[in-house]
Amino acid sequence: MEKDKRQCIIHYAVCDKEEEHLVSPKDISSWLALLDAAKVRSHQAVLDVAKTVNENQIPSIAYHRKCKSLFTMTRDLESIKQKREESVDEESNPTKRQCRRPSSEGRVYDPVCLFCSKVKFMKSPKSREKLIQAVQLRADATLRHCAILNNDARILAITSRDIVAAEAHYHASCYKRYTNIKTKEHDHVGDNEVVNSSQVTDMLSYEVAEVEAYVQLFHYIRNEVTPHKKVILVAQLIEKLEAFMSSKGEALKTASKRNIRRRLESELGSSIHIFSNDSGKLLLVPDSLSFKDVVLDNDNLRKELAIWKGKLTDANRITDQASSQIREVIRRDMKPTAWPCHPSDLSNAAEMPTQLHRFLVGLLTGNPQNENPSERVSNLIQSFGQDLICAVTCGQHKPPKHVLGVFLML
Repeated sequence: MEKDKRQCIIHYAVCDKEEEHLVSPKDISSWLALLDAAKVRSHQAVLDVAKTVNENQIPSIAYHRKCKSLFTMTRDLESIKQKREESVDEESNPTKRQCRRPSSEGRVYDPVCLFCSKVKFMKSPKSREKLIQAVQLRADATLRHCAILNNDARILAITSRDIVAAEAHYHASCYKRYTNIKTKEHDHVGDNEVVNSSQVTDMLSYEVAEVEAYVQLFHYIRNEVTPHKKVILVAQLIEKLEAFMSSKGEALKTASKRNIRRRLESELGSSIHIFSNDSGKLLLVPDSLSFKDVVLDNDNLRKELAIWKGKLTDANRITDQASSQIREVIRRDMKPTAWPCHPSDLSNAAEMPTQLHRFLVGLLTGNPQNENPSERVSNLIQSFGQDLICAVTCGQHKPPKHVLGVFLML
């Protein structure tokens, strides 16, 4: 038999050309379906052939069945159309494109199988296996349990969110094979493994607690940090994760602390930014915090700083005025003490100006209008006041405290 030297016009799928036979369009509808897909995909080879044939004529072309099946897949064609419409929309509305940013609220998984991430064909009949959307909560719990048993980090990361809320999809055969294998391994535990069942239970208990703690942490970030545009230290998130783990009776491992940045970026993606500040500490900044928000916050902080500087200046002015006024009162009312002084003069020397007394009462009690200070405060007022009077008058007015000192020196 002479070998077919024709080539597949599509060249879309990777297939063994030596084994798979080439076919031609069987009718006009088959050709039109291929032509419509070529227009969506801008496939030049098919479009060039279409220019050489009449409207209802079937061209002499060849292709592999699998190539055509993937080339005319409705889901892919709709996706290409949607992306093209979005691109045209962005070009016509540049302002809208600049303001658009990805958001983590309401984010759902892509409609692909969680396990194989491929288009799966059934053996009989020859058709694609339909995707099933997760709608039962028990599916979420079963997948998480099986992933923990197998220590499957990829599925654990997927089930860190509620797969029902995230609209996860899977093939029924993939789901059955994944869960059946784990169930059999779990059910047929050998007698030798029963000895270490407590260790296995402890490990599973920690894994389950860690997954649930991360779910709570992601919930906090999505509902508190992102909507309120908070900038938060990663160290604070570690503390929250430790608190979530403690509430479940487990202590967070050191390895989990070191890998928290990887877990955050893997789950939240482009909705967050993590980088170091001047002190070398990691900051988590939500993407919802725009450049405009940062500029406005900085401007408000500068205004507040200016106000505080003004208040500080006013406080200094008040302090300067109070000290100057008290100094003037002391120099005016405190006359020089005659020497040698008579004991009768000491009673009058113990008196101090009202302003100085009020100042010391406010300084020691916080309430300048306090008319009945304690004995301790009264003694301190007399001691401090006499020292200040003697210092301001340069020793010309000698209060009783300092007269006694002079006598002791003599």
